[in-house]
Amino acid sequence: MSQANGSSTPRGAGRTQTSIFKFFTTPKKTSTVGSKTTDSQEALLDEISAAIDDDVLADVEVTESTFASPVRPALVPPKVPASRNRKRKASPTLDEPQSDASGSDTADDDEDADYNPNAAAANGAKSKGRGRVIDDSDDDIDDIGDIGDISDLDEVDLSPPPSPSYQARQRGLRGNKGGLVAPNLKRMRSGAATKSTSSEGISLMSALMPTTPTLARTTTSMSALSVASSGSTPLMQRMQLQAPPTADDSKRARAAKFAKKNDERYAWLVDIRDAQGVRPGEAGYDKRSLFIPRSAWDEFSAFERQYWEIKGKHWDTVVFFKKGKFYELYENDATIGHQEFDLKMTDRVNMRMAGVPESSFDHWVAQFLAKGYKIARVDQMESKLAKDMRERGTAKKGDGLVTRELTGILTAGTLVDPSLLTQDLATYCMAIVEGTSGSGASITTSFGVAFVDTSTAQFNLCTIKDDDADRSALETLLVQTNPREVVYVRGGAGPGQRAALALSSCSLTRGSTLEEGALTSPDAWDGMAGISRPTWRALKNTCGPNTDWISMAPRKEFWDVPTTKQEIEDAGYFSGDKSAWPTVLQQVVDTDPLALMAVGGLLSYLRSLKLDQDLASLGNFSFYSPLQHSTALVLDGPTISNLDLFSVSSEGGSSNPIAAAISRGNSSANVEGTLFALVNHARTPFGKRLLSRWVCHPLRHTAAINARLDAVEFLMAESELSESVSSTLRGLPDLERGLSRIHSGRCKVSDFIALLSGLRAVATMVGQLRQSYEAEAPARIQALLRTFPALDGLLVEFGSAYDSALADKEGLLLPFPGSDKPYDDVLATIADLDAWFGKHLAENRKRLSCASIVYKNMGKEHYQLEMPATIKVPSDYFRLSATKAVNRYWSPELRGKVQEHAEAMETKSMVLNGYQQRLYTRFDRHYGLLMKAVAVVAELDCLLALSVASGSLGSPASRPTILERNGDAGGYIEFRQLRHPCVAMSGSSADFVANDIVLGRQHGTANNDSDSASMILLTGPNMGGKSTLLRQLCLGVILAQLGCYVPAESAAILPVDRLFTRIGARDNLLAGRSTFMVEMAETSTILRYATPRSLVVLDELGRGTSTHDGEAVAYGVLHGLCSRLGCLGFFSTHYGLLAESLLRSANGRPTDSSNSASVEPHLRPMYMACAVNEEEHRVTFLYRLQRGVASKSHGMNVAAMAGVPIPIVQRASAVAAQFELRLKQRQLTKATPHAGAELSDADSNDESLAPLSIQSDFANLLRMAALQTGSSQASNGGSDDGSGDLEEAPVGGTQQAKRANENQYWSCIVDHLQRTVVSSSK
Repeated sequence: MSQANGSSTPRGAGRTQTSIFKFFTTPKKTSTVGSKTTDSQEALLDEISAAIDDDVLADVEVTESTFASPVRPALVPPKVPASRNRKRKASPTLDEPQSDASGSDTADDDEDADYNPNAAAANGAKSKGRGRVIDDSDDDIDDIGDIGDISDLDEVDLSPPPSPSYQARQRGLRGNKGGLVAPNLKRMRSGAATKSTSSEGISLMSALMPTTPTLARTTTSMSALSVASSGSTPLMQRMQLQAPPTADDSKRARAAKFAKKNDERYAWLVDIRDAQGVRPGEAGYDKRSLFIPRSAWDEFSAFERQYWEIKGKHWDTVVFFKKGKFYELYENDATIGHQEFDLKMTDRVNMRMAGVPESSFDHWVAQFLAKGYKIARVDQMESKLAKDMRERGTAKKGDGLVTRELTGILTAGTLVDPSLLTQDLATYCMAIVEGTSGSGASITTSFGVAFVDTSTAQFNLCTIKDDDADRSALETLLVQTNPREVVYVRGGAGPGQRAALALSSCSLTRGSTLEEGALTSPDAWDGMAGISRPTWRALKNTCGPNTDWISMAPRKEFWDVPTTKQEIEDAGYFSGDKSAWPTVLQQVVDTDPLALMAVGGLLSYLRSLKLDQDLASLGNFSFYSPLQHSTALVLDGPTISNLDLFSVSSEGGSSNPIAAAISRGNSSANVEGTLFALVNHARTPFGKRLLSRWVCHPLRHTAAINARLDAVEFLMAESELSESVSSTLRGLPDLERGLSRIHSGRCKVSDFIALLSGLRAVATMVGQLRQSYEAEAPARIQALLRTFPALDGLLVEFGSAYDSALADKEGLLLPFPGSDKPYDDVLATIADLDAWFGKHLAENRKRLSCASIVYKNMGKEHYQLEMPATIKVPSDYFRLSATKAVNRYWSPELRGKVQEHAEAMETKSMVLNGYQQRLYTRFDRHYGLLMKAVAVVAELDCLLALSVASGSLGSPASRPTILERNGDAGGYIEFRQLRHPCVAMSGSSADFVANDIVLGRQHGTANNDSDSASMILLTGPNMGGKSTLLRQLCLGVILAQLGCYVPAESAAILPVDRLFTRIGARDNLLAGRSTFMVEMAETSTILRYATPRSLVVLDELGRGTSTHDGEAVAYGVLHGLCSRLGCLGFFSTHYGLLAESLLRSANGRPTDSSNSASVEPHLRPMYMACAVNEEEHRVTFLYRLQRGVASKSHGMNVAAMAGVPIPIVQRASAVAAQFELRLKQRQLTKATPHAGAELSDADSNDESLAPLSIQSDFANLLRMAALQTGSSQASNGGSDDGSGDLEEAPVGGTQQAKRANENQYWSCIVDHLQRTVVSSSK
């Protein structure tokens, strides 16, 4: 390994290198050739061997082989094959601990013992080359000291050192960061049996470098190595070849035997099965459980048994197992940690192991959760001392393990710890159950839904009755809530479910059929058959891509009605009988089985996460309606997505908009360009959550909208007040979540102090507002100030219960003397012990005649009597530690008192923890009162946010006029110079072209057909601004009914009850729906649920199919909206023939809009203006809304602007001209038949025949009259859906119309016929 010609100076020349090989080459005083190593040298080899593992040895050998040749190539690291499921080691190296000194591979003491240096040294000596024995005992890692937060480290080596000498040696090796660690010397044991008399030593680094002189040995056993050292054989290989058989052979045999037995010990992990023996991929597999054979339980040590009892029930969860100051991962969990986060993995307690420090637990949990893993937290419920105190006096000693329990399971949808919550908006966990009802031909699908925000313990119950085949109501609920986890009954459709589903229509009873994929099991009638295929499609397509799906066994896990009732009573969530249950639960317990079963499924799932008691016992249960017909403007799922309320979604996607907003990483979901970003100026997290609900449910009643607008206008005018309130709110913690954590006892002291401070600030702010503004404030703000409860006495009581200064400084709730008896008692005990310690010290100073004796605390061994080494002590004194100058002792009496003092301090710690919980319990009794205060602050925050948003709209902006409805069936919307709200917020509104929009007829004005049209037929060029105009109209209506100013010179509206949109073209591949099918499904929802008070926006309906089919569908839908429903709306289209067919001249023939005398009743044609240069194929978009019909869509000009080659554009223009010419010739031929040709009645222009559309309207009138006659007279003209006394019901009543699949209104039918007849007679 020396350099051949020696022409260059090696890099290491002139530097002294420490060599572990000097042991073999340096002569000793008593050594001779052939003599054996001394005991000290053997001990040195043991310690060096303990510091080296096989990985380091492999690196050294690779380095040797690389530098064996004269020309040194580049270092190539050895390739290690990566495998996600690492196989267990078949033949572990000798470095890895496998058994105790006796060779038994099943020995296991499993005791939680403090670190004992003597025992560790003994173990190291007995284990020889292994250096330490690793077992599964609960070694108290506290002895090592707190290593601090090392969450930013990539690798954490959790192997505890066996002895102080090993620690010192390890620190020395780690200090030499620039060199290599010495190779394993176990394989050189025979070479170490003889000594070298050479006076020259050589370093390891010198031996590995090419320029290093040849290693020479004078001993007999090393001479062969010396001769062959200049060859190409690696050094370590040559040394191993020369090693004669030794006792290591028996060690290797024992290691191989241990590895084989250990593989057999965990052979059941190769063939994974659940607790029922079902393998992954088979029907009914439960990924949460693991089958562990009885033979494995018999061979488990006490620690293994403790671990696998928990892990076997949570196989799909990463278990963080607490040991000392670390959380450790074992087996598959360790592999996950190693592969995902590069955590250092070792073998310990017969299992693969990795771990993280306790101080960085939250950091690593967040990392695992971000990767999609569930986390189980297993904590030590007692210390080693507490275990000894518990076992004292018992006849039978325990198994040596401290008590550990599963304290919680963390999932992405059920987080409660503020350090793990990444957003201010609510995150929901939802349980859903599906059931069928009805009989005969009227079988319908209904849903019971329960969802909870675990960070606030707010439960919501919802029942969706008789949902349609597209699951429109369910989709709306899913879009509004965006559940992170969905729990459902196993057995129907869903991921991993193999239950038999109907592939076609199937008969349940005579004359009844269900849609494709419906549930056919008898359990479908009571909700225990799972979910159907259409429901699963709705869930999968609406929820976000990161949604977790949890299936639970019916009745056993997902509770049915009887089980839910019994479990709620047995769990004692609510003190007392059913009369003490929350009002919502009392209402559904006997009347709404689906909702109650959803609650049962949700509680069962929360119980498996150890969260049910903390959350349910708070009693926060309320009803939730996704549509809220009676109080709010209804925005369904497609509308929320199409209008970009929470996210800017592309036309090609159909994901949940709220989920998309959150997935962008913004904690407040403030995505630029969305309506929520425009209004979300809330200062507090709980204010943002309330504002999100406001956006999903704008107001509907005129009085409520005006009251909110009054408050917003007041805050805009009082800038000083707004700034003061904003400053106070900006510094508040999340009070809503904090109160929930206090109830569960999971609140940190610092968070409790911050919450009290926040409540004081809020109480002070409200007091100042009452004093200064209550008289002049609008009604809504006055009501809020009066509603705010008195908190001064409560805050003083709890603020004086503990030492506030100490709590602020150290985060410790220390009760004042006399305020907590258990704490006073333990303080008295500690004071007595301290007095005894002082007296005992004085006695020893006098007895030993040494005034310098003092107490010294060393580690966990406190009150050591430290005295000069020259002092002679009685023989019964126990020496603990020493230096050259001093010795430290315990006297027999002192030893017992130290133990008593340690127990007293442990009792003090437990009493303090108990005091914290007792204080939280007292505070939690005022939860209802405090939540009233939080609700008031949240609404003030939202009103302030709307005022800020109103002021940021630029100019012009105005307060909308909300009109009172005086019995009118129709609606009215008027915007003057309306701009897009999000464009106005962006600051680029100067270039935006504003437009006037008027729909409907205002009450009290003349009935002018040309000005009172309820529907606008919108045409215009591509990219002409049609879609933007439609969206800005809808957003203007939402802002007005939200209680915010609008970006317009003026606005006046009658409140809209429901807003429908059909904007953009997209398919739904996962649901098997084409673009046209999606269009028709959304259009079907509009036709079923729209009313005369609704606003409907349809953009280019029918473009997903052929021209003639699409035009026919568009015509039919538009005519139905105008003649049957009478709703307000926009109908945007590129079908020129559709516009022309709806325009009639005085003689009834089609004509251009420029000379038309009248139009279809309820319809006004308008278009987006543009300027076209046909020669240059250029079009200038004017974005101005004008009356009439656009002559063309100018698609060729847009194609040229997009960069399509001009020859192609010119050819396309010629072809389009030919098509247009042929069409006009065909129309002329039909309008002017040849002379002598006989005309059929259908083709005749005989004025005695009414147009086909009027004939259809009269036929529809007769059909609706028959439906009305057959319906109940009680429902005629009234509302049976709870939406208000002034609401007009559909023809025949709501229920009858739904059964007949009709949705028409008498007022619209009659008015349309009257206006049509009058228009035709002109």
